[in-house]
Amino acid sequence: MKPILVTGVPRSGTTWAARLLAKSPGTALAGREPMNPRGRQYALGGTLHGWSRVTEFTPRQRFLLRAAYHGWNPMVYSRFGSRQWAGPLPSTRLVVKDPYALLSMPAVARATGATPVLVYRHPGAILTSYRRVDWRPRLDELSLIAQEARVRGGNVDLPEIPDSGDASSAEEMGAFWSVLHELALRDAAACGALIVSHAELASGGVSAARRLAAILELTWSAAMGEEFGDKSTAVVADPAKLHNFDRSPASVADEWRSKLADDDVRAIERVGGDTLSKVEEARTRLL
Repeated sequence: MKPILVTGVPRSGTTWAARLLAKSPGTALAGREPMNPRGRQYALGGTLHGWSRVTEFTPRQRFLLRAAYHGWNPMVYSRFGSRQWAGPLPSTRLVVKDPYALLSMPAVARATGATPVLVYRHPGAILTSYRRVDWRPRLDELSLIAQEARVRGGNVDLPEIPDSGDASSAEEMGAFWSVLHELALRDAAACGALIVSHAELASGGVSAARRLAAILELTWSAAMGEEFGDKSTAVVADPAKLHNFDRSPASVADEWRSKLADDDVRAIERVGGDTLSKVEEARTRLL
């Protein structure tokens, strides 16, 4: 069974989208991100050390990746997974959530046979979420990738990445988000990736989710529909939690707009607006 890769810039709703898809019968969710190089994450067996744009995996990396995407490696299981016991079964379709595969989608697809699903949110939503969990975009790592892409691609048009401290946090996020998505857009067509708007999926409810499931040839289930029901009366995300799954998706979709200052919105759209328009144009329509 072809696995499904759910990827996107961290804090784009990839965990929620992966959990939604993994409620389809015959699926399982690994839970851990195979290419995540942060902290004590797997980092593809310790072979990755930051944001990476892999065009061809080494034989060892390819072996580790295939094991992760076919449920053979318990090192990529975590508490965010589901039905992991079924992962290795040949009849199971594994869902793998991994933001750090964003820049390597074609290579991942070749190595594993996975269908990539790129989930995106407005860069303002990412900035708001980064601030809540006290993260900063790793511009140092991305700057090296962008520089290499310009050299290899000749006239590749990528936004300039500011040096740390030379721009506001909104401008930094705009550049970070734009470079990641400009590169991902170039790869998406090459590997048949679906580009999915988190806002459209979350606000569109059952209709949008059914459409996505149909495209991925997943069987719809009552559990998938229940994901869009009323979950909680809470209107504020718990800052102590990395993920807040007890809130309805529709309530989360655009709440960032009430939390971000107008100056920040203008700054982030000035840097990332053109790229956002390209992503919106290329997205898979769910409604």
